[in-house]
Amino acid sequence: MDSRAFRDSRKREDGAVMTAPRNPEQRARFVRSAASDLDVAPELAEQLLFLSESARAHAREPDRTDSRTARALLDGLLDEDTCAHAWWVAGVEGEALWRFLLRIAIPPRDVGPAVLLAVALARRGAAADALDVVTGVLRPGEFRRSAIEVAAELSEDAGRPELAWAYVRRLGLADLDADWGALRCVLGCSERGRCERSLLAGVAHARWLRRRLARWARRPWSGGGGVCREPFERYGERLADAVAGYLTARAAVLPAGERQLLARWAQVGPAQVRVVEARRWEVVVAGEDGVQRIAGLESPDRLAALTGTELRCHLLPTLVPAEHLLVRSSLPQRW
Repeated sequence: MDSRAFRDSRKREDGAVMTAPRNPEQRARFVRSAASDLDVAPELAEQLLFLSESARAHAREPDRTDSRTARALLDGLLDEDTCAHAWWVAGVEGEALWRFLLRIAIPPRDVGPAVLLAVALARRGAAADALDVVTGVLRPGEFRRSAIEVAAELSEDAGRPELAWAYVRRLGLADLDADWGALRCVLGCSERGRCERSLLAGVAHARWLRRRLARWARRPWSGGGGVCREPFERYGERLADAVAGYLTARAAVLPAGERQLLARWAQVGPAQVRVVEARRWEVVVAGEDGVQRIAGLESPDRLAALTGTELRCHLLPTLVPAEHLLVRSSLPQRW
């Protein structure tokens, strides 16, 4: 899925689906906006316009979507580039057409409609249904990157790391230092099931949850994107706002423990601490109250590794009461 920013001016504030056909000027504006915002060729923007106009027509008169139109739509969604950018339409044009196409499509032509329906479902908070839809069309021997990416991210949020990792491997992204490294640490990334990053189980899980929150915040298809080019830029420095949005979007699939942990994160303010003891991936810090706490780092931090250093940070709780995640920025750091 393309992670570029977009300016979605087509969605009604009340969430209603637009059904009126566009006039020629509006159609031309749509193509220009799609080409510019998504950085795609005008031909691909025209295909997105066809999807959008067809969805509106189907919402007005479902029985008027004939076999020729349906065939043209399904043919277009066989193109992975079109499918990967179709979130720009899927999230704002309702679900009716995507459900119709999925119902009549014969494999492998059902993957495109499933991706669009999954995006529409996930963006209105029905992440569990979205995961069911997209995993239902993933078959051995077929590779559709857009569908696998959606399935991997939704599997993570559903608390199914083994399934998510299977999809990551299928994408060819099973690299320890890639964007999915936090997931690998949760599963155990060495033969012994442990490495220096994952010695603190609570911290390893908290890093993974932070990475998922960041990915949701920057992925346009998920609904967390919007006008940002970096994770959390949309929310400024207010981690609480990003957490609230993520909880709303993924409440249907997030495990209860993670929902409660995220709610606690939203209440954490900045703290001044002093590094008492330091290792590459963990430190012992003393707060202004004099209490010493064990905290894991998001990534190796040269400043935090210096004993005696004063840091202003957030100490996020983890599922292990004695462990914290030391966060120096709202933006999760790259490894």
